[in-house]
Formats: sequence, C-alpha cells, structure tokens
Amino acid sequence: MAQLRLLLVIVFGLLVLRLAQLQVVQGAYYRQRADQNRLRVIPEQAPRGLIVDRRGRILAGNQTVFGVALIPQELEDPPSALARVSDLVHRPADILQREYARAQGAAFLPATVVPRLPKEIAIQLEEERWRLPGVLVRAEPVRSYPLGTTAAALLGYLSQPTADELPRLKPFGIRPRELVGRSGVEQLLDHALRGRSGGLVVEVNHRGQQVRVISRRAPEAGAQVTLTIDAQLQSLVEEAFRLQPGAAVVLDPKTGEVLAIVSMPTFSPEAFTAPDLEAVRRLLNDPHAPLMNRATLGVYQPGSVLKLVTAAAALEQQLVTPSTTVVCPGSMTIGDRTFHCWYRDGHGPMRLEEALMQSCNVYFMHLGRMLGLPRLRTALESLGFSRRTGWPLAEQTGHLPQRRLTEGEVALLAMGQGEVLITPLQAAVMGSAFANGGWLVEPWVVRSVAGRPVAPRPSPRRLPWSAETVEAVRVGMRAVVRNPSGTGHGAFSPQVGIAGKTGTAQTHEPGRTHGWFVGFCPLEQPRVAMAIVAEYGGSGGALPADIARAICEYVSLPGTL
Repeated sequence: MAQLRLLLVIVFGLLVLRLAQLQVVQGAYYRQRADQNRLRVIPEQAPRGLIVDRRGRILAGNQTVFGVALIPQELEDPPSALARVSDLVHRPADILQREYARAQGAAFLPATVVPRLPKEIAIQLEEERWRLPGVLVRAEPVRSYPLGTTAAALLGYLSQPTADELPRLKPFGIRPRELVGRSGVEQLLDHALRGRSGGLVVEVNHRGQQVRVISRRAPEAGAQVTLTIDAQLQSLVEEAFRLQPGAAVVLDPKTGEVLAIVSMPTFSPEAFTAPDLEAVRRLLNDPHAPLMNRATLGVYQPGSVLKLVTAAAALEQQLVTPSTTVVCPGSMTIGDRTFHCWYRDGHGPMRLEEALMQSCNVYFMHLGRMLGLPRLRTALESLGFSRRTGWPLAEQTGHLPQRRLTEGEVALLAMGQGEVLITPLQAAVMGSAFANGGWLVEPWVVRSVAGRPVAPRPSPRRLPWSAETVEAVRVGMRAVVRNPSGTGHGAFSPQVGIAGKTGTAQTHEPGRTHGWFVGFCPLEQPRVAMAIVAEYGGSGGALPADIARAICEYVSLPGTL
C-alpha cells in the first residue's frame, strides 16, 4: 500500500511538473502557436504606385476590375453554384471547376474562378448573389497603361514570381500569384511602387472555417514615381518610326535628363497583367525581340557618326586645323588594301566642315592614320564608349578593340567601321557633349519618388576639348543639315536650326545597313540632343533625319518641355 501511495505521488508530481512546464515555462510559446492556428489573414492587395511623366501624365496607373470567387466554407452545393455562375458569365462549367480546384486553399479564403469580368455582368451577378451562398464578386486594382505601348521598354512589365523566386521574395511581403516588376522602372522601383498590402484578420475553428472578423488593416498604395520623360515627345518619336525597328534617345544636353527613350518594335505591358497567355507567348517567341530595350541593350556599329570624335581628337592633338585640306580621290590604299570612299568619284579637296558635311571617308581615314590607335582609342573612351553611361537600368557597354590593329583597321575605326559597337544611349551622350560645349553628362530618368527628389543627381564631367575644337565640329554639324549638299539635309527645318551627323553602318547582311542620326537643336541654345538608329533602315539621311526634324520642331513649339 505504501508503495502504491508513493507511485501515485510520483505520477502526480510528474504531472504537476509537466503542467508547470507547459503553462509557465513554455506558456508564451504555446499561446503563440494557438493564436497562429486560430487566426488567419485574408489579404487585400494594395494599389501600385502611379508612374507619371514630367508633366504628371499617367504612364502606368491602376484600374478596378471585377472577378468572381468562391468561398469553400460557404458553398452549400458547389456544382450547382458553378453551373449558375457559368450561365451568368458565359464560360463553360468544366473550365470554372478546373480554376476552382487550382485556386482553392483554406476553407475561408476566396478562390478566384473568373479573374476579369465586364462591369455589367459583375452587377448582374451581384444582384443574383443572394441565391448563391459562397459566391463573391470582388473588385481589385489591376495595373493599367493608359497610353498603351508608349514607353513600354522603359516602364517594363509585371508578372507572377516563379516557385524558385517566391522563398526569396516572401520576406518582402510577396504572396503567390502577386505581380512583381520584371524590367524597366517597374522592376527598378518595385519596392516603392508595390505599397503595403492590407487585409482581414479572422478567427477560424478547428475545421478551418471562419468564425468572426477580428480586425482589418487598410492597404497602403505604393509611392508615385515621376520620370523625366515627356510622354507627348515619346509618343511622337514612336509613331515616327512606324513599323521600322530601331531606337532613339533624346536627352537634355545640360543635365542628362532623358526626355524620350524609344525601342521599336514595342509591346503592350497589359498583356502581362491581364494575363493574355497567348499574347505573352508571342512576345517571348518573337524573333524581333520586342521586350528588349534597343536604346540601352542594342549594340550597333556607329558608322560615320563616330567621325565627330575622330575630328575632335585630331583637332585637340593639333594634327589638323579646321582649314587643313585633304584631297579625296575616291579611295585610299594602305599596304595591299584599297579602301573606297562612299563617293567613288572622289570629293576632291576637303576641309573639316566640308568633310563632315559630305561625310568623306578618305578624309577621316587620313585623320585616323595620323592619330594612331592609342590616341584614337583614348578619345573614344573619353566619350564613355565600352563602359556604362551611369544609366540606372540594364545597359550594354558596347565594344572597342583591345588588340593591336593594322593601319588599315585603324583607318576603318576612325570612320566608325570595324571593331566598334555602341548603344544609342551612348551615341546620345556623345551628341550632348557637342551640344553643351564639351561636357559628358550621365543620363538619368527618375525625378522623384513619393514627391521627394532623387538625389544626388549626376554632375557632368569636363572633356579634354577646347572651346575652339567643339565649335569647329559644330560648324560641320550645322552644314550637314543646313547645306543642300549635306548628308543630313533631310533633317532641315525652316522652323528651327538643327545640327547633326548621319551615319550608314555596315551589317553582317550584305547590302543592308543601319541608318544613324546624331545631333542637337536649337542651334543657338540647344535644348535637346538625340541619337536615332534605324535597323537595316538604309541611310541615316532618310528616316533617322526625318525623326530628328520632327523632334526639333516639337521642341521649338511654345510650352513644350
């Protein structure tokens, strides 16, 4: 008997110790676990922040869309509810059943079966909802792009995170099927644009069914982002390209602000937010790569627009003066190779202004031979070629030759052929340097986030050019457009003075060339510098010159920019 009492005391003592451990030592832990099992969050998506242009015009906004969801715990007869919804939304019941099975989670969480619904049908369904327990009409903010494809390459697009990305994004509040920025400004400032999701905190029972609502936190909209671009100018340039693939960049030559950045062909960002799976598939498989921003990721031989740098380098090295004459007989023989001028009959005696105006190959091959590779490469590197410009989004660096070149290869490099590749953005920075008197600007595009200016803004860097050198090149650029014999006379406008340089760059496809125009306007006080390239577009004096004229005539209008 004594042994039995002792055993009971020991057992009772162990129970007391265990209870003390659970209630006192680990009480807080188990209370937290109990709350986690008892409380659930029904998320409510926050509207994404607006993206607007320099005048406040909306480039990326939000629109309210209606969808249909089913709440599992409230459904009395799921097949009957799905059949009735099918009749109202005019979609097959078996498709709705598959969507329901795919989206179904906890018993209290709405499972979306129709993500987008016309407003009139949503109203009709809402009127019928009293007969359909468990059927919910939801209104949610969805990303929209009021100007359609305008500036799509700059804005970027949204899509759902992949299964591999989700664990990394969860600490930042990203949930499955929530859209995140994939490229452009949408990706660069995703953290600011996303806002803060809200939702309901509900109590559930042991079967996972909602018992009551505990609290609600309202979602907080994302921050508004203001860009430097001008939406009207952006649309004008895009429309001017028509169906021609290519790119264009328009900068403020004093500050480096990007006023327009165009990549053609373009795309509709709303294809990703809809989502229109067939349209997305076509974009991803399109051989013309509409999702690539050609202005910053496309690399091209510059052709004759590079002659501007060759001229500046030769002037700075005092190898020539603006009045030095070089005779162009139509070709130049170096070693056992003969290099032809584009004008086979020869331009005859050429000074710098005339050589730029008529883009004489022999003149600039002569300057290239005088400079030699080290000095020519140094001059090109000083303009930022073969390195990033400072652009905040993805960009290519281009290419300059690092190996030793033959004398003939150096001559080709001096006129923009051979081992040299640049981006349209780099070409626009080069154009800015001649517009602003010899300063290298760093391009930027975000003015403010949530009303706060983005700082520090990049400061221009002085190039090793004298005022006389810059002016001598500018005289030639003016003649390119103003003189009827100039290669860029197609850009001439009686409305505004324009300076520029055309280029026609060879490609790997014989007989097909890229056309370039690099320049600035107005002549007296330049407000914009630009670079335009038409892929396989022939001469730079054709479509690129036309686009340059349209840009400058827009800029000359009162109240623009």
